[in-house]
Amino acid sequence: MEKERRVKALAIVVLVIAVLGLTIAFAALSQTLTINGSAKLDASKWGLKFDNLVLASGNEYVEGTANIKTDDNTVIENMNVRLTTPGDKVVYTVDLVNEGSINAKIDNIVKTVLTTEQEKYLSFKVLKENNEELNEGYVLGKETRIPLKIEIEFKKDITKEDLPKETSTITLSYGVTFVQTDEKIATTGQGPTTACTIFEKKSAYNVGDEIALCNNDTNKSEDFYVISDNGDTVTALAKYNLLVGNEIELNNKEEVIVSNIVRKDPIDPSTPGYGLQSSESKGFILDNTVFIGIINFAENNTIGYWAESRTALLSKYGTSFPAYVFDENSLLYEPLKNYESYIKTTLGKTSVSTSLLSYEQATNLGCDKANKTCEVAPSWVYETSYWLGSAANGLHVMGVASNGSLANHSFYTEFRLGLRPVITISKTDL
Repeated sequence: MEKERRVKALAIVVLVIAVLGLTIAFAALSQTLTINGSAKLDASKWGLKFDNLVLASGNEYVEGTANIKTDDNTVIENMNVRLTTPGDKVVYTVDLVNEGSINAKIDNIVKTVLTTEQEKYLSFKVLKENNEELNEGYVLGKETRIPLKIEIEFKKDITKEDLPKETSTITLSYGVTFVQTDEKIATTGQGPTTACTIFEKKSAYNVGDEIALCNNDTNKSEDFYVISDNGDTVTALAKYNLLVGNEIELNNKEEVIVSNIVRKDPIDPSTPGYGLQSSESKGFILDNTVFIGIINFAENNTIGYWAESRTALLSKYGTSFPAYVFDENSLLYEPLKNYESYIKTTLGKTSVSTSLLSYEQATNLGCDKANKTCEVAPSWVYETSYWLGSAANGLHVMGVASNGSLANHSFYTEFRLGLRPVITISKTDL
């Protein structure tokens, strides 16, 4: 009975990804290496497809930009590159998407075995986001996507003797067979079946475009809104505040004043998702009496660490207010750096850097200091309450609140605002 069921499953739900017909011509240092190839994926019964194919990195000899056929998004074609010297490498990134309602497991991987001589100078890999090769038994959950890298490299750490003696043609193939599975993703160490946010990868992004950094172990992503495209990088504002700081309860939602605080509890670091973005961690929200993710900007001092007096700014922070003053002296610094470390180490996005939204960035998005409002900005700018990194004077740091206000807040007694990161990241890491 088991054999009959398996044959039926293979006949109905097999998915094959193949990187086929890669023709590679190797020569000495002064000559070229040419790669032509395609990848075909038959996914009509599953809702599986390729998406967001990008030439992430490569040298000047990329002759053709690979593309996904638009009729069913199941074929990668026109992969044409030239590698001329040891160390040259071309990397394509592409998402493998399961839009269906069935979990799919890798049943078999068949790929060309390079000869001992070929392995000396050629590297061809298909990698998951954590830079590990795909493995048999890997489960691609329903309504999930994973980023893949296709890396083709003329190895650099080789001796003169390792170079090919004459031009040769090498045909490479890489095939992965998926079968349906009832296994849950957690049983393969990949986390629960929640899905990371799907977004469209682009060569150029507009303000407000959404991007997401996926944790493939948990299938939970850290989501952001693009606030600027810088060419090779993008800068983006987190969708939510980080789950850090305190949970505060008021006894009167009509009067948001310190005397109405009836409970102030530090968020337990053992709380699932602590230190990461949380849809619950929004700071002050209209009509709520419980605010989650509240954190003071700095320690309780008479004057902020950035100033000599209410009006005198320390020279290291600039010459006039508003001034960007966020640094290691802020109480927000450590949790933000921990978050940056999570993105770099756990998510493998080593190009990322973190900061807080500045006054200038807020005004570029539509906030108006003169009228103390962000209501003319896109709604995602003020859908949560958070600190800016800019001080208005020696006593106050600027912040955005969910009522649309852009206001000055006491840096050590405020109980409304949270930590909302800004990241700058290379497009190749998306």
